[in-house]
Amino acid sequence: MSTHVSYCRLCPAICGTLVDVTDDKIVRVRADTTNVSSAGYSCVKGRNAPAAHNHQDRILHHLRRRSDGEFERISLQTAIDEIGERLTAILAETGPESVGSYWGTYSWRATATLPIAKAWWEAIGSHKTFSPITIDQASKTVSYGRTGAYVGGPHRLEDADVWMEVGGNQLVSLQSAGWSNTNPTVNLRDQRKRGLQLIVVDPRRTELAKSADIHLQVRPGTDAVLLSAFLHVIFAEGLDRPEFWGRYARNVDVLRRYVQDITPAVAAKICDVPEEAISAAAIMFGKGRRGMANGHTGTDMGPGGNPCEHLLGAINIICGRFAVEGEQVNAATLTGQAAAPRAQVIGPFRKWESGWQSRLGYGLLPSPHSHFGELPATLLAEEILAPGQDRVRALFSIGGNPINAIPDTRRQVEAIAALELMVTIDPFMTETARLADYIIAPTMMYERADFNILNGTFGIYSDPIVPAPGETVDEWEFFWRLGRAQRLDMRLGEGKSDGIGAFAAIPRGRPGELSGEPPSSDVVLELIADDDQLLEQLKKHPTGYAPPPRSVTVLGPLDAGRQDHLDLFPPEFPEEMGELRRILDDSARRQYRLVVRRAKETFNGTGKNLAELNKGGTNPLHIHPGDLAELGLVSGDRVAISSDHGTVKAVTRSDDSLRPGVVAMTHGWGGLADEDPFTPGVGANVNNLTSTRGPSQQVLRMPIMSALPVDIVPIGDASDAPRDAAPKA
Repeated sequence: MSTHVSYCRLCPAICGTLVDVTDDKIVRVRADTTNVSSAGYSCVKGRNAPAAHNHQDRILHHLRRRSDGEFERISLQTAIDEIGERLTAILAETGPESVGSYWGTYSWRATATLPIAKAWWEAIGSHKTFSPITIDQASKTVSYGRTGAYVGGPHRLEDADVWMEVGGNQLVSLQSAGWSNTNPTVNLRDQRKRGLQLIVVDPRRTELAKSADIHLQVRPGTDAVLLSAFLHVIFAEGLDRPEFWGRYARNVDVLRRYVQDITPAVAAKICDVPEEAISAAAIMFGKGRRGMANGHTGTDMGPGGNPCEHLLGAINIICGRFAVEGEQVNAATLTGQAAAPRAQVIGPFRKWESGWQSRLGYGLLPSPHSHFGELPATLLAEEILAPGQDRVRALFSIGGNPINAIPDTRRQVEAIAALELMVTIDPFMTETARLADYIIAPTMMYERADFNILNGTFGIYSDPIVPAPGETVDEWEFFWRLGRAQRLDMRLGEGKSDGIGAFAAIPRGRPGELSGEPPSSDVVLELIADDDQLLEQLKKHPTGYAPPPRSVTVLGPLDAGRQDHLDLFPPEFPEEMGELRRILDDSARRQYRLVVRRAKETFNGTGKNLAELNKGGTNPLHIHPGDLAELGLVSGDRVAISSDHGTVKAVTRSDDSLRPGVVAMTHGWGGLADEDPFTPGVGANVNNLTSTRGPSQQVLRMPIMSALPVDIVPIGDASDAPRDAAPKA
């Protein structure tokens, strides 16, 4: 047995790992205590990578669907030739907008995939790009576009004296703006030990909430009301920072008047938390000199995602939680010199209102997948099914499972089935792959060379640990060869960066033409790194490289005579708050609120098929023990959960971390048609409870996916259980 130093690529945390190999087979993965970033942390998903790599159901050969619906093995070249021929015909007949791409979570984990596939995609010239970015936290993009962005840089957790997290649990998700260390438990413990005060807003007493000074266990969907009351208190107590907002923001007085009547007493009735606790939390946050307020999937997937993100941004701006001109901040960069941040504003940019618009009336949101931008994922089915010259006829799913990821599952199945060409790149037979015309078998993370950059200040490289099995291929090579077969003019590193936040750090690559036979993986990585020294530097530091921070001074604006301003009261805000209040009033028709939940054992849909991770093999309904008793049930009983749009079945799991009246399930589960949700590896798909044809968030076309009103009734054994109801329009 040999042991190799590497890193996990299941999520953006890129934790360091030690990989044990016997006879070219991964047998064990554990945390690397010497890794510069993760410092000995690993999650259960990463440690169970051998189960995924060696799974008996893993797709190791490229597949083509026959006329009888079954799949047959074909060579990579045959797949490329046939896909290229069919795609070329579609492009000739109806143009580039008739081709769509869906970029799943898995597509981010291979460094070369995104830049090379992006070059292929932009050579096609289609705007029909979709991804989960517009599902889980897309309201952040809308908020930035409406408010604008201060580019001097936010406060960091390591320097903060107070911090607030709303609807998130980064002790499980490992993701939150400002948290720079991927060993979350140790990091939080150290910050709390030095005196950090923590506020958590969540209807569930999460792992993070248990560490909080104040936990506001709000009624789901009411976060925007609570945040309005926070602003009321901050203004009333004089805890705002006019020295910051007076220089960089406009419409502050309009916002102040709006929240004047949303007192802690008003919010307490709507949010169902004590008035005193609301005031105490707002004062704690306002009195802090440094720290941030962040929102997550719990806010963005609920009925008020857009106003929630706007109010969180407004609180940070009103309290001046950003580095200002003349302030010394720590900076580090993997290459070159760290650029000094500037105290200036990028004003509201509302990209979706200008430029290209789909025939269905939607504009493009910033995206790492194309400099064009991307459309809301919830528009995918309509772009396929709605008549029109540019309707999507061919779709490429790159490391994703749109059938399970996008709301209104039955509609997604109908749309995928209507395509003339469906190509899926996935190591497993997902629900989307089962409907594909072609399945390309990709390598997995320990079978390829990779490098990754975290926050621009930490980098790591890994050689392949084991040989690629079967006929699997790196995704980048598939797209390189497909582009050649189509005779596309593919170019790397061209087009402007169209991302915000983390998107801007994704490498675009060294400008150049992608032609000829595909080179080695290391040559491709060198092109993508666009730095002659970066890969060599990373290879010298197998446990990761983090350059020492240095102190830099925040500079003034480039043009002192011209200063854009942040808009704290965009015209849509009061309308969206009014719509939220209407939804909250209407929610009383049903007894329970279903909220989204992160699971340690899965990352979106990844891991649900592994018995080593999911002992029960299904997607349970987490419910408060008091609610179980009221229903005459015990943990493990079966229930039917019904919304206005459908019904799903699940097994109950008692969970006293939830507030009474709130139930929780994870997304990414479910099978096709009427597959039994109690079958291991299938589980209930909560997207059958949602509809893309009902009320939705502006710009995003996002239906309610969290704080969803539902009713729950017991059901008998499997033979008595009702079939899942089809979503209603």
